[in-house]
Amino acid sequence: MTAEVFEAVLDNRAELGLATQRPEDPRLAVPLFTREVLELVVPAQERVQGWDDLARLGFIDHPDGHDMATRLLSRCFPGNPGIRRLSRRGFTNQIGLILALVAEGLGFSVLPRFAGEAFAHAEAIRVVDDIPAVVDTLWLLHRAEWPLPARASRAVEWLKARLVDTRPKG
Repeated sequence: MTAEVFEAVLDNRAELGLATQRPEDPRLAVPLFTREVLELVVPAQERVQGWDDLARLGFIDHPDGHDMATRLLSRCFPGNPGIRRLSRRGFTNQIGLILALVAEGLGFSVLPRFAGEAFAHAEAIRVVDDIPAVVDTLWLLHRAEWPLPARASRAVEWLKARLVDTRPKG
């Protein structure tokens, strides 16, 4: 997905983009946008003691799901067989629906902290604590040869003003 963002900005199909990998292309300006903590989210009544619990629950996938889950779960459960070995119980590209599926008990997911903090039914989900922190860095991309247009700059500032504090807890 990150390569598609790079290409869209470089091909002038998008004025700006966000990516978790910092490109080394000199045609792109790449300032830091934010850092976000990834969280393992399960239905509120579930407890995760090991990989078998995740296998029992099944995975609620999303466009960045495999990538995020691989980064987080490889640190939480070293030597695990991989996210692709778990049953996929759902898929959506609507961030609000991912946690709705988790809240209904249909599986677990891995998402940035802001998603859980914005979820209206927080009592129906639980973030698994006591796991290693994985923090994604988001880079803002735009063409280096000209500044962002005022409308894009306003959009970036609007987004930054609404970001929650995503530093690791504790």
